[in-house]
Amino acid sequence: MGVGTASDGYVLLDVLSRLAEERFSGTLWTEGALVGGTVVLSSGLLVAADTPVAPGVEFLLLASGRISREDWGDALARAAPEGRLRAELVERGLIGDASVQVVTQTAAMDALFALALADVFACVPNPGVADPLIPLAPGMDVGRVVRETRRRLAVASGWRGLGLHARAHPRTTAAAPPIDEGRAEILAQVNGRRTVSDLAFLLGRGLFAVMFDMALLHRDGQIAFDQPQPAVSSALSWPGHPDDGPPLVVSRLPNGEAEDLGTPADPANPPTRRRPKSRRGARGSR
Repeated sequence: MGVGTASDGYVLLDVLSRLAEERFSGTLWTEGALVGGTVVLSSGLLVAADTPVAPGVEFLLLASGRISREDWGDALARAAPEGRLRAELVERGLIGDASVQVVTQTAAMDALFALALADVFACVPNPGVADPLIPLAPGMDVGRVVRETRRRLAVASGWRGLGLHARAHPRTTAAAPPIDEGRAEILAQVNGRRTVSDLAFLLGRGLFAVMFDMALLHRDGQIAFDQPQPAVSSALSWPGHPDDGPPLVVSRLPNGEAEDLGTPADPANPPTRRRPKSRRGARGSR
């Protein structure tokens, strides 16, 4: 199977839905030809997800500048072994509790989206729980998570013809920089060598949000992708069932910074392979 095939998403999301119905607690290990990862459930609720192709909580907090590396390192050393990193960050005044929830939710949803696009050939549930760095508390309803991931896959299905996917290498064109400040920040980091995934890690932004801005930059003629993939029909390229309800969206963090957790309203080579990690402790810098 190629990049982003429909059956990949269905396999993962179907298994996840069944585990939620069973109120499963443990770790769903996913493995694929392109990338693997973990999804952690507690009593059928999503509490974490992780994959090397999408920024996790640490990168979202550090690369974005929300927390300094020094403050993060101090808090990590003091609180991570006891599983109270979230409380430590809040108690130190480094980030608000609501903001922590938004960041952990962004990381989990982004990882699940990336895994749904991957060439997954195995989903193995294990009652042994991988230890998330900062788990979602409370966890997220898997039914809503699955519906939101389907919406994101539907949006992403329209990007295949552009050659836009997580491992694509965007390059700039001769067009003028965009007026939008957020997209200008992304454009400044495009050099033809970094992948879309690399840019998400570098900027400390969610993979889906960066891919969406990449699509807008391509629409405006400011970037191009080499070797575009032909558009293919997908069983997931539909806007969702009428009963799915509204998408999961957090429009703004308490500090005023916008953060997308759902489909935006205005549409337009992976990092080195490593085993996914979901245990407490410092992770390697990218």
